[in-house]
Amino acid sequence: QLSGKPVEHFNAPVRTEEAAQGEVSRDNDDDDFVLIDMLAARVSAGNGAVNGHDEVIGKFAFRRSWLKSKGLHKGNAKIVRARGRSMADRINDGDILLVNTSVNSLTQDGIYVIEIDGEDDVKVLQRDFQTGGVRVVSYNPDFPVQVLEGAQANNLRICGRVVWHGGEL
Repeated sequence: QLSGKPVEHFNAPVRTEEAAQGEVSRDNDDDDFVLIDMLAARVSAGNGAVNGHDEVIGKFAFRRSWLKSKGLHKGNAKIVRARGRSMADRINDGDILLVNTSVNSLTQDGIYVIEIDGEDDVKVLQRDFQTGGVRVVSYNPDFPVQVLEGAQANNLRICGRVVWHGGEL
């Protein structure tokens, strides 16, 4: 099974077999493209996912200029997969999510990878100005809105903001 990890976990250096043998691993980036790590982690678009050690299982190429326009670089970008149907039809089971892991606070409403009660989710977060808390929203109307206030809101850990997603049609 996979356990909730802090944002530092998503930014942890990846140990490759070459690095373990003392060799310097080569970066396959070129001038126009940057390779972003895809982690084995799955974030729940449903009832929560528990993640353990998140190994790198692949890489995706993104244009360096596009990443820069989004405030991203190789060190603060990771790719994870969504699992579940709470965010359907915008984010579906199996979709990949590009996450800005440098974002760890709710400065604007948006789609975030969060850890709540030890489980990793992908949800829309909205500030609730009436209660001073946070609304945790799923796109699928079958999943009720959660309102987190006080200690509950303080226990919410933001692991990153989703800046892009891709999936099958």
